[in-house]
Amino acid sequence: MRTEECFSWSGITAGVTILRPDDEVGVRKRPLSHALVLYLHGGGLLLGSRTDLPETYEAMFLDRGCTLVEADYPLAPESSLRVIHAFVDALWSWVSDEVAPRLGCDSVFLFGRSSGAYLVLTLAGRLTETNGARKPTGVIDFYGYGSATDPSITTPCETYLSYPTIGSKVVDRITQPEPVTSGPAERRFALYMYARQTGRWADLLGLGDGERDPFALTQRQIDAMPPVFYAAATGDGEIPYATSKSLARKLHAQTFTSYGNDHEFDRDTSSPDGRQAYERCLTWMEGLV
Repeated sequence: MRTEECFSWSGITAGVTILRPDDEVGVRKRPLSHALVLYLHGGGLLLGSRTDLPETYEAMFLDRGCTLVEADYPLAPESSLRVIHAFVDALWSWVSDEVAPRLGCDSVFLFGRSSGAYLVLTLAGRLTETNGARKPTGVIDFYGYGSATDPSITTPCETYLSYPTIGSKVVDRITQPEPVTSGPAERRFALYMYARQTGRWADLLGLGDGERDPFALTQRQIDAMPPVFYAAATGDGEIPYATSKSLARKLHAQTFTSYGNDHEFDRDTSSPDGRQAYERCLTWMEGLV
């Protein structure tokens, strides 16, 4: 069962897709029948949309009885990092306080891939310090990071230096005058290439020269973090595996490692590693509800 909604905050409207199992009666007997998962897509905060989670994995969540809420959010450079985080905070309040109760879900998980994982991790970190706010039952991180200005991802990336050079004029041509909440790769991938070739990712996020990510996870937040499931690949050429491994250890996360594969190792749904990662994740979730 698929329904389409919209969420608006401060004049910015983003699409939201809600997926629920079709069998209302049978689903009550499934282990995750009262669990909701809020999913945020990847794309370096510069591109992407809520539709990027492969149907194979959507079906795995639904088969266990889960409700999936897939949401778009403001993208840079049209929206700054501060606006993106503020929008995600408001989105969480809406999903946890209104949508989850309406759908009979008493457990709410956060799930993100790549930059979406960064957003859900840092959101969960802020929630540890927010009195009265509903806390997530757990956080699912697929190849994410804890800071948008981590030196390992803001220096020029070897993977992209072999591609034709993207100049700042291309960025100017792509950037829209109004907020963008969904950006197809064919229109906006050059933004990501420019960021990775030049190391000027932080500029596109609206951060000043040398400014550190004000939303990066702190040690205090890490210490108070809810349970985390963390999946990453050893051959990741975009978010170094060493960065992922170090963060996963600090978070005391349940981990899944895809050996020899690249960044979005789960993109290829015919590869056994993707299915195994999601099976492991769903079993972990069952232990928390």
